[in-house]
Amino acid sequence: MQPTIAVLAALQTLSVSALAQGLNRSLDASPSGHVAIEFIAGEVTVRGWDQAVIEISGDFAGAAEALEVTQQGEQTTIRIREDAEGGAALASEEVDLFVSMPRGSSLSVDGTNADLLIASVEGEMSLETVSGDIEAEVFGAALEAHTVGGDVNVASRGAPATANLTTVAGEIEAAGPFSSITASTVSGDIELDILEAASMSLTTTNGEIEVHATLDGAADINAETTNGDVELRVGEEDDLNIDIGTFSGRIRTCFERPLEGAGVDAQTGPDGGRRGR
Repeated sequence: MQPTIAVLAALQTLSVSALAQGLNRSLDASPSGHVAIEFIAGEVTVRGWDQAVIEISGDFAGAAEALEVTQQGEQTTIRIREDAEGGAALASEEVDLFVSMPRGSSLSVDGTNADLLIASVEGEMSLETVSGDIEAEVFGAALEAHTVGGDVNVASRGAPATANLTTVAGEIEAAGPFSSITASTVSGDIELDILEAASMSLTTTNGEIEVHATLDGAADINAETTNGDVELRVGEEDDLNIDIGTFSGRIRTCFERPLEGAGVDAQTGPDGGRRGR
């Protein structure tokens, strides 16, 4: 699971396409400010860089006036104005937006039918879309990533991050170090490959949960599904508070000892699914 490969490929392809369309806007910005993007449909690709400059490009042929960029204090807002010339047509089509921003700034993206690809942004992030996938890197900061119809794929780099990831119809994947991670979906699998985490809360209704984690110390682990299996591979740590369960599925763990004892309570569903608490 390597989200950055797809992100970097999109960065290269989109930057060339955007420049070919002739839209390339630059403005000075605080290295630790905030960038807010409001987008309708298409794909938003954001990368952090070491310049105190925001650069915006995209395939807005014939409707460049519809792209509104405003600055107030340390916040820069980028959005499509539907009332501008070409804006209504632009809002109803899928277009690509490419933004380079100071890597230490925070970021919020609010999309409708948009895929979000974020790389090398080290500030806090809030990423939301209604119908689209979210793929992001996070660097020790807090991340909120929410979509209704789409997948969420997150890679944590460097210091442990805090992540809250949700989708209704889609899968969630996360890798790297986290101080805490919450992942919730209704119809989809959850797959974690975690280097460390003090807290994991994972829920799905129709899907499997798979956790592979290397834990340095105490951790609280909650993993719940209704229709699906739960697989937990975390090593034989002594100080784990585990609450895992499935109603219609199986539980598989790495523990040689039975899933019972201090902090653990085993229950069995009607088809043999076991619940640990």
